[in-house]
Amino acid sequence: MPNIAQFTRKIDGLQQRTRPLAFVFAVLRKYGQDSASNWALLIAYYGFASLFPLLLVAVTLTGIVFAHDPALSHRIANTVFAQIPVIGPQLRSKAGVHALDAHSPIALVVGVIGTLWGSQGIASSAQEAMASVWNVPMTDRPGFLPRTLRNFGILAILGINVLVTSSIATFTATLAGHEIGKALLIVGTVTVNLGLYVAAFRLLAPKTIPTSDILPGALIAGIAWSALQQLGGFLVGHELAHASTTYGVFGLVLGLITWLGLTATITLYAAEANVVHVRKLWPRSLVQPPLTAADERALTALVEQQRYRKEQQITVAFGTPPGPHAPDVD
Repeated sequence: MPNIAQFTRKIDGLQQRTRPLAFVFAVLRKYGQDSASNWALLIAYYGFASLFPLLLVAVTLTGIVFAHDPALSHRIANTVFAQIPVIGPQLRSKAGVHALDAHSPIALVVGVIGTLWGSQGIASSAQEAMASVWNVPMTDRPGFLPRTLRNFGILAILGINVLVTSSIATFTATLAGHEIGKALLIVGTVTVNLGLYVAAFRLLAPKTIPTSDILPGALIAGIAWSALQQLGGFLVGHELAHASTTYGVFGLVLGLITWLGLTATITLYAAEANVVHVRKLWPRSLVQPPLTAADERALTALVEQQRYRKEQQITVAFGTPPGPHAPDVD
């Protein structure tokens, strides 16, 4: 047992002295302490519940904007679904997502607003997840109205991303068979995804954080998501192997939740990397005691996050933990 403890101490010392290892371990450690995996699951759940209303709005707006060209509207609608690897086309054919009735303007407006309101779950969970990642105290989190406005802002960013990416895909489809078309599609998609994450991270991060401090994580997330879109066919297809045959529509649900969960996970890891970088939360200790200065800052932020009232004061102190050889206290 002592040999195992000594070996662990040596590994801990190595990772603390090696800057890249220390940073990666700090991100992993903070991800776990923030219970970010729970937030990723919640985002995936609300994303699943919100996806169909959002697709309904996207298809409806596409039909209205390109009403003069039904063929173009149909191609753009297809590329909207194609943003979800493997299962996107199945969503349209099996789930039967069709546009809202545009003949009645009042009914259309009410339908769009109601649909957007019902799809706020993913935006709300994303807000809460990002506040947890940045350890924002409860007293400093936005109230109902600002939070709702942010929700619509997040949904607008998602909608713009999907429509712009779909338009790029539709345009490059005219260059089918040419390598330049594939290259333009990849470059355009990556650029749009980077813009999406920069805008989303800026909207979700505390206002006191400069935009330059959120750029690294936003760029990492944008590139990772673009790669996930390219590799999503293999990943989701592997998850769905034989599932659709065996479980039918339930296999489709499994693939969709897997896709959303992967997206939420890489996003939160990228956000954690921003926080670790900005607050210098590395190196973290693998074995305690002793705690490093970064450990103490991270643990203090976790406690201060629970402040619910302005007049509430929270003091965090660190001392020597009691042990088998600690002196007796009368």
